[in-house]
Amino acid sequence: MSVSSPAVLGIAVPSPLRRLFDYRPAGAPPEGGWQPGLRVRVPFGPRRVVGVVVECRDDSDLPLASLKPIEDRLDDAPLPADWLWLCRFTARYYQHAPGDTLHQALPALLRQGRALEARTRERWQVTEAGAGETPESLGRAPRQAELLTMLRQHPQGLLAQAILAQSFTRPQLQALEKKGLVTRREEPRTGPAEAGGPLLAEPVLPLNREQAAALAALHEGLDAYHPCLLHGVTGSGKTEVYLQLIEAVAGRGRQALVLVPEIGLTPQTLARFKRRFRVPVVALHSGLTDHERLDAWEAAASGRAPIVIGTRSAIFTPLAAPGAIIVDEEHDGSFKQQEGLRYHARDLAVARAHHHGIPLVLGSATPSLETLHRAQNGDYRHLRLTQRASRHAPARLELVDLRGRPAAAG
Repeated sequence: MSVSSPAVLGIAVPSPLRRLFDYRPAGAPPEGGWQPGLRVRVPFGPRRVVGVVVECRDDSDLPLASLKPIEDRLDDAPLPADWLWLCRFTARYYQHAPGDTLHQALPALLRQGRALEARTRERWQVTEAGAGETPESLGRAPRQAELLTMLRQHPQGLLAQAILAQSFTRPQLQALEKKGLVTRREEPRTGPAEAGGPLLAEPVLPLNREQAAALAALHEGLDAYHPCLLHGVTGSGKTEVYLQLIEAVAGRGRQALVLVPEIGLTPQTLARFKRRFRVPVVALHSGLTDHERLDAWEAAASGRAPIVIGTRSAIFTPLAAPGAIIVDEEHDGSFKQQEGLRYHARDLAVARAHHHGIPLVLGSATPSLETLHRAQNGDYRHLRLTQRASRHAPARLELVDLRGRPAAAG
């Protein structure tokens, strides 16, 4: 029996049991045949749940006639293979139930059976009036001004899902359209590509000698697993090294995943990346709505988003063409998930970079002991930035005697 028509589907369902559950395929098979990564709806006790096909086999420990058939197939094509590999690795490494692991790693709407597709294929462009409009004229609508500025950087326009994935909203688009500053047109659902053009929206900053040496070392391993600890004092310009590394990665048509420790750091990091690059930069964090998260997830999975920035859960974002993974402030404890599926996003980033054969950058001013140990043993390349990159004077440190002072605010 061929893989495309197996007798048994090993399915991961949301359950604390550390096993797959066998079902019989039913209904018309997908065009590419049954394969791992397809979502199905199955009976599970008194419930009807969404599961993910993990194995396609010809046999089972149970009699085939006793297996329940699936009720519905939800996908025509499987979920991304790199996402499925990472989930299976996570379940094994952290000894967690595979079904619950996949369930936690999926956006909420996909868990509920929503199709993995963009909500629209509208392309939005700036009109002649919008090209001549000054952002100051939209002073009472700062988000509209930011949106108009972004669209100006893309003369060929942007697809709606790429805009929505960058935390803009449809009412903001409609408001600009009503003012005659932007226009939209319908496009067929043809694929993931955005129009070509310049990669950078603003010039790069000059690097000092240490930054240039670190960047040159990172460029040596763009086509292989190349783990590096970027050990730089506060203000040494680690982010500029990240930006110029991502420029090289995106210039090759590949994607970069950047992990930051806290949701509070995401807006400022996102703003700096958006100022630098013309390509879509999407964010994934707990502050997004379910629709925004699905849009960002789909943009990354399809390759429309060359740059993905997010907190620890973003490590499970699928990438169509992975090119580099960056973990900023890798020592931060918030990369460790403490409830439910317990994992460390930094350690999964190491495993994922090794699996894809891409460079990994762990940046910190105070590296964790385990990362520092691996760098000293030669497992990671140790790149040091000892000088402040800014022209400002270094921060002055002084001791403050708290004895005899009131203990307020800690």
